[in-house]
Amino acid sequence: MNWLEFALLHVDKACTVRVEAPGRRSVPVGPCVIARRPDGFTVLCPPDTVAPPGSRITLPAGDTVEVVTTVHLAAHGTRLPEHQQLDVARQRVARRPCRASGRHG
Repeated sequence: MNWLEFALLHVDKACTVRVEAPGRRSVPVGPCVIARRPDGFTVLCPPDTVAPPGSRITLPAGDTVEVVTTVHLAAHGTRLPEHQQLDVARQRVARRPCRASGRHG
Protein backbone atom coordinates (compact mmCIF):
# COMPACT_ATOMS: atom_id res chain seq x y z
CA MET A 1 0.00 0.00 0.00
CA ASN A 2 1.39 3.45 -0.88
CA TRP A 3 0.86 6.71 1.04
CA LEU A 4 -2.04 7.92 -1.12
CA GLU A 5 -3.96 4.66 -0.67
CA PHE A 6 -3.26 4.65 3.08
CA ALA A 7 -4.29 8.27 3.64
CA LEU A 8 -7.50 8.00 1.62
CA LEU A 9 -8.44 4.82 3.48
CA HIS A 10 -7.80 6.25 6.97
CA VAL A 11 -9.16 9.81 6.88
CA ASP A 12 -12.71 11.10 6.66
CA LYS A 13 -11.73 13.62 4.01
CA ALA A 14 -8.46 14.16 2.14
CA CYS A 15 -6.54 17.00 3.78
CA THR A 16 -4.13 19.34 2.00
CA VAL A 17 -1.74 21.70 3.78
CA ARG A 18 0.52 24.40 2.35
CA VAL A 19 4.22 24.04 3.10
CA GLU A 20 6.73 26.89 2.81
CA ALA A 21 10.28 25.59 3.30
CA PRO A 22 12.96 28.22 3.99
CA GLY A 23 13.95 29.88 0.71
CA ARG A 24 11.10 28.25 -1.24
CA ARG A 25 7.60 29.21 -2.29
CA SER A 26 4.54 27.83 -0.55
CA VAL A 27 3.29 24.61 -2.19
CA PRO A 28 0.23 22.42 -1.56
CA VAL A 29 0.99 19.02 -0.01
CA GLY A 30 -1.45 16.18 0.46
CA PRO A 31 -3.16 14.08 1.29
CA CYS A 32 -2.05 14.53 4.89
CA VAL A 33 -3.22 13.24 8.26
CA ILE A 34 -3.09 15.62 11.23
CA ALA A 35 -2.85 14.18 14.75
CA ARG A 36 -3.05 16.15 18.00
CA ARG A 37 -0.25 15.75 20.59
CA PRO A 38 -0.10 17.28 24.09
CA ASP A 39 2.55 19.78 22.92
CA GLY A 40 1.34 20.46 19.37
CA PHE A 41 0.45 18.51 16.27
CA THR A 42 1.98 15.89 14.02
CA VAL A 43 1.35 16.15 10.29
CA LEU A 44 1.87 12.94 8.33
CA CYS A 45 2.59 13.69 4.67
CA PRO A 46 3.60 11.99 1.41
CA PRO A 47 7.20 10.68 1.41
CA ASP A 48 8.48 13.32 -1.05
CA THR A 49 7.44 16.28 1.15
CA VAL A 50 10.22 18.84 1.69
CA ALA A 51 9.71 20.55 5.06
CA PRO A 52 12.88 20.90 7.16
CA PRO A 53 12.66 22.38 10.67
CA GLY A 54 11.73 26.05 10.42
CA SER A 55 9.33 25.48 7.53
CA ARG A 56 5.89 27.02 7.87
CA ILE A 57 2.75 24.97 7.38
CA THR A 58 -0.69 26.43 6.76
CA LEU A 59 -3.29 24.01 8.09
CA PRO A 60 -6.71 23.52 6.44
CA ALA A 61 -8.35 25.95 8.91
CA GLY A 62 -5.87 28.67 7.88
CA ASP A 63 -3.65 28.60 10.98
CA THR A 64 0.10 28.75 10.33
CA VAL A 65 2.47 26.62 12.41
CA GLU A 66 6.22 26.00 12.32
CA VAL A 67 7.90 22.65 11.81
CA VAL A 68 10.04 21.68 14.81
CA THR A 69 11.12 18.17 13.72
CA THR A 70 11.03 16.28 10.42
CA VAL A 71 11.39 12.49 10.27
CA HIS A 72 11.34 10.38 7.11
CA LEU A 73 9.80 7.02 7.98
CA ALA A 74 10.42 4.03 5.72
CA ALA A 75 7.91 1.18 5.63
CA HIS A 76 10.46 -1.51 6.69
CA GLY A 77 8.07 -4.16 7.97
CA THR A 78 5.55 -1.78 9.53
CA ARG A 79 1.86 -1.39 8.72
CA LEU A 80 2.47 2.23 7.66
CA PRO A 81 3.72 3.08 4.17
CA GLU A 82 6.75 5.32 3.64
CA HIS A 83 5.93 8.93 4.66
CA GLN A 84 7.20 12.15 6.27
CA GLN A 85 6.32 12.96 9.87
CA LEU A 86 6.33 16.68 10.65
CA ASP A 87 6.06 17.69 14.31
CA VAL A 88 4.87 21.26 14.69
CA ALA A 89 4.76 23.63 17.64
CA ARG A 90 1.53 23.92 19.61
CA GLN A 91 -0.89 26.20 17.82
CA ARG A 92 -4.61 26.68 18.02
CA VAL A 93 -6.33 25.06 15.07
CA ALA A 94 -9.89 24.47 13.97
CA ARG A 95 -11.99 22.09 16.04
CA ARG A 96 -11.91 19.42 13.33
CA PRO A 97 -8.54 19.16 11.55
CA CYS A 98 -8.21 16.22 9.17
CA ARG A 99 -8.10 13.29 11.51
CA ALA A 100 -8.13 9.56 11.32
CA SER A 101 -11.57 8.06 10.72
CA GLY A 102 -10.91 4.73 12.41
CA ARG A 103 -11.64 2.82 9.21
CA HIS A 104 -9.42 -0.16 8.57
CA GLY A 105 -8.34 -1.57 5.22
